[in-house]
Amino acid sequence: MGSGATVLIVILVIVVVIALSIIGWYVSTSNNINRVKLKIEESLSGVEIMLRQRYDVLMQGKKVAEQYAQHEQRVFEGLRHLTQVPTNATVSQLNEAAKSQEEVVKGFFALGEAYPELKSAEIFNNLINKLSEQSQQYSASRRAVNGNITKLNNYVVTFPTSIVCNSKGVTKMDYIHEENLNELKNIDMNMNF
Repeated sequence: MGSGATVLIVILVIVVVIALSIIGWYVSTSNNINRVKLKIEESLSGVEIMLRQRYDVLMQGKKVAEQYAQHEQRVFEGLRHLTQVPTNATVSQLNEAAKSQEEVVKGFFALGEAYPELKSAEIFNNLINKLSEQSQQYSASRRAVNGNITKLNNYVVTFPTSIVCNSKGVTKMDYIHEENLNELKNIDMNMNF
């Protein structure tokens, strides 16, 4: 075997090693992207569950509020337009449901301020406590989703992982919007529970 053949074999081995390295990197990156997408799906289901539970509490709250404030139409109007959370909701649908629920939650806090006898009722206090707790749980779920979305978005915008994302049709995702929890906490503190 001559030196020309040896050089050719070395070049061929180098090309094969480089090709295998690129394929290995592509498969590894693709698997990482798939894992992040699964984490997003899992964490989105947590947000969906939290919003469904809060929806149920708000519907229970409607009965309580009706007993104390027959003429308070603002809260009831908000309940009529309350967006129910669809199964396997998209980020956009979850944001819409959360925004709709946030308005009703604010209405319930305001209702308690307007009607001291309602604010002193144990059933109303339980409702407000449930809503506060669920808002905190929603916030934790939202942070988990957004953390995973950030990981995926980093893959999408960072070279060379963006090449894999483009080949798989993976694009940047929108985030779940944050409720104005500080405003809700301020109302809660004003109610002196």
